[in-house]
Amino acid sequence: MEKKDVLAHHAKLFEPTPSELHILRADEPHINFSVLPPDGISQGRQSRVSILEYREHGTPQQVLFKRMGAGKGLPLDVARHLESRLEPYRRELVRFGWNIPHTYYTKTLQQGNEGQIFSYEQRIGRADGEKLFTNPEQPNFLRWSIVRQTFAQLAHYPRDALHRKTIAGREATVLPHGLDLKLANVVPDTDGTLYFVDLFCPKEIGPNSSWLTYRSELDSLPEENLMAVCATREGAMLRFWRLAEMLWMKTVPTTPEQLREGFFTLLDSLSLPQEEIDFMQREVSSSYPWLDEIYSEAKV
Repeated sequence: MEKKDVLAHHAKLFEPTPSELHILRADEPHINFSVLPPDGISQGRQSRVSILEYREHGTPQQVLFKRMGAGKGLPLDVARHLESRLEPYRRELVRFGWNIPHTYYTKTLQQGNEGQIFSYEQRIGRADGEKLFTNPEQPNFLRWSIVRQTFAQLAHYPRDALHRKTIAGREATVLPHGLDLKLANVVPDTDGTLYFVDLFCPKEIGPNSSWLTYRSELDSLPEENLMAVCATREGAMLRFWRLAEMLWMKTVPTTPEQLREGFFTLLDSLSLPQEEIDFMQREVSSSYPWLDEIYSEAKV
């Protein structure tokens, strides 16, 4: 595809369908919304997202209009259950220090042969982490800021909320909940504050370190493998860094050696247990053999 065709295809993926526009008008019959281009939003696997703009006393206001589970074939009762877990999961993440955008309103509806969760949410910043990393006009210090803030938050968990367990063949530190921690799901606000923005299919953990909600329609990895990369501190950091490293090298002149030196320096500054630091340093230095075992393909 030529660049203009790629941009048009990208915009089409985010454009509300006639059915979705009908629901929007039914919810807000007195408001005239404009659908803005999806600048700054990476395409997700689980939801369709649009940027809506309206005016209040002549001042433009923006909101994210999400359709969670679109195209996933979720039964209506399952979608309703997932909606019921959004707020408890949000409170859990906030309790452990994550910044989460405000959700104004949600509801679950039958759309064709599936249930979808419609959501109106606060828009944060101008671009998500993936868009920032792939923009060659952005300085490297902003990329490092995203990585540092994400890792510092993971390192901040109190020790009594963590435990060690062998998962996917390696001993790792298990978090009190999972996070779909990837660049597209973290967004720096205009003041630099980092937000985690993906609550759909809440990665809550129940008894015996098992998933409270796991749906094969939404997660392609087996449950234990998903636990390894979403609910262990080492796995979440390694997954996040591997994607950052890959996109970084594609975007601006740098080398794996330069990036990994910065990564190791950052790890040493976080006051993590030495066993975690040693494991992650070995993984990165040897090109992520554990992640390769977890994923069926090399690209995270």
